[in-house]
Amino acid sequence: MTREVEGESLVTAARPAPAPVRAQGYWEFVLRRLARDRGAVAAMATLLVILFAVFAGGPIASSLVGHGPNDIFPYAVDDNRTPVGPLSHVPAANAHVHGGPGPEQTLLVLGGDGTLGRDELLRVLYGGRVSIEVALGATVVALTIGVVLGSLAALAGGAVDAAIARLTEFAMAFPVLLVLMLVGATTGGPFQSMTLLGLLDKGVVSLALVIGLLTWFYPARIVRAEMLSLKRREFVEAARMTGAGRPRIARVELLPHLVPMLLVYGSLIMATNIMLEASITFLGVGLQLPTASWGSLLANTWGSLLNPYSAYVLPADVQVLLTLWPALAIFATVLSFNVLGDAVRRAFEPERHRA
Repeated sequence: MTREVEGESLVTAARPAPAPVRAQGYWEFVLRRLARDRGAVAAMATLLVILFAVFAGGPIASSLVGHGPNDIFPYAVDDNRTPVGPLSHVPAANAHVHGGPGPEQTLLVLGGDGTLGRDELLRVLYGGRVSIEVALGATVVALTIGVVLGSLAALAGGAVDAAIARLTEFAMAFPVLLVLMLVGATTGGPFQSMTLLGLLDKGVVSLALVIGLLTWFYPARIVRAEMLSLKRREFVEAARMTGAGRPRIARVELLPHLVPMLLVYGSLIMATNIMLEASITFLGVGLQLPTASWGSLLANTWGSLLNPYSAYVLPADVQVLLTLWPALAIFATVLSFNVLGDAVRRAFEPERHRA
């Protein structure tokens, strides 16, 4: 484009219009911070691999090898009751999982699981699904009770707040692991047989409920403290001046602000509940055989506190292998949940974590 200015010809290029600026929301900023966090990316990738392996990999592996996690292979154990090692082919003396005769030979990728000669790989995969289901169910129960009681205490105040505070302190005074052992040893029958129309294994629902009912006090205290801080903010006062009642203020104004805190604590309590399930099952009062879990696999190798294996001792190399697989699975899962929870906390509150 040419212009004449005081007798001189000036050639100017047409400038392009500036690109429109798109506003970015709060959650988009959080996701961007998580994507830049290498620890968070590694933890999420590890959890995705573990979840795919235990929920989809178990059935896939079972269909490939032609047997299930509870099928017994007598020829996978020698005369000294020592199971075969990894990548072993053994005669398929048991019935095929779908009925009819099985193949002449079957492959045990990680070897046998103990004196019964079951497939260790399948039991690790199916056991992981059970352990994660128990931890997830217990987390949901604990967070639900904690949110309800914590919100009620913060919003009602007075005698209600005092009563819930005393109930929380009373629950915190109990040693959780010992109470879990007591409850697990005394409950049974229909309570242990609940499977939610066959969607879950026996004992999963009952153990998740017991763990959730005994671990709700930490979420309740955190929610109460956060609610007490939030209800003094200006936006809550503005909502109250417009005539909004307590239920609407809690539902619309306060509970959405608890989502970041609940996500962080939910990931951390998932890790804790996986350890609790493994601990109580290892002690012999959790999930019962033939249901596999990471805790039952450890107990199957070493025995439990109530029923230790004293009649024989497996060779050191086999014992280490049978302990190694579920221990590695527990370690990777718990570590990933803890790393992810810490990364989510930094993503939601970056100003508190700046050097």
